[in-house]
Amino acid sequence: MPGLAAAALALAAASACPVMGWTTLGTAGGPAPTIERSEPANLLTLGERRILVDAGDGTVDQLARAGLTMGSVDAVVISHLHLDHAGGLGAVIGLRWMNQFPGVLTVYGPPGTRAMVDGIIASLGPSAKVGFGLGKLPPRPEDGVRVIEVAGGSVTDLGGGLTMRAAENSHFDDGRGGRAGVSLSYRFEAGGRSIAYTGDTGPSAAVDRLAKGADLLVSEVVVFDPLVAEITARRPNAPPGMLADMRRHLATHHLQPEAIGRMAAGAGVGRVVVTHYAMPGALGEHAAAIRAGIAVSYRGAVELARDLSSYDLGCR
Repeated sequence: MPGLAAAALALAAASACPVMGWTTLGTAGGPAPTIERSEPANLLTLGERRILVDAGDGTVDQLARAGLTMGSVDAVVISHLHLDHAGGLGAVIGLRWMNQFPGVLTVYGPPGTRAMVDGIIASLGPSAKVGFGLGKLPPRPEDGVRVIEVAGGSVTDLGGGLTMRAAENSHFDDGRGGRAGVSLSYRFEAGGRSIAYTGDTGPSAAVDRLAKGADLLVSEVVVFDPLVAEITARRPNAPPGMLADMRRHLATHHLQPEAIGRMAAGAGVGRVVVTHYAMPGALGEHAAAIRAGIAVSYRGAVELARDLSSYDLGCR
């Protein structure tokens, strides 16, 4: 039967090359909530796999807007432990447990991730004691979560042919040649396709190497001068030292458009997706400047992501 044969071929093709995609659930940058953008969160898909990459506040709401439940997610990858990237992890763990979705949620992240998850589990203690009104106490929340701490330079098998490479980046450089903590960038690979995710970082040779030849480079951005002007105006009584430290942080721990362009061109990436907008106001006010800065060095395709934008990597 021709119809059945065609369906079988289509199923075999899908199994051989499952769809690999990336959705920017939240595209805000920094810890200040905005009416336009949810806090940083992304969704990596490979066939039926659903993996969160960072989980800022509002992640569970953005999953719902994408038509997904927390039960469809079996892993979370955290780039670093700033609350704008991990503040929604408590809701992901707690509401997944409260809804009694089966299976174990694996949380990957830098050193300190286990302590953060332990704290979340501890905070669920009173709720676990009360129960859900079903006549018996629910399973312990810790039974549904495991933590794997990741180091820079590591390669992790995420299952189903998906691997994750990590590189320690410059987001926590202390200005004296050391690191105040660990912040990671990641590269996800499956079936000859690859996505490099900067997380929060300044210019970094390690991230340049990680991005080499990636099909998709997902990069943060800071629109430096307008953001510094807004911060300065909002804090007229701030000590000069605090503002100087903020300027240094934004200049060295984040990527301006020109730096994104240099990285993308040097790494020879196929396409750039810009997210995590550290900027004042609406994207439309800065879109042209962001594109122009990247285009100084990089001539490839550039996408300025919005919340719930999705990107498909096709097959090879």
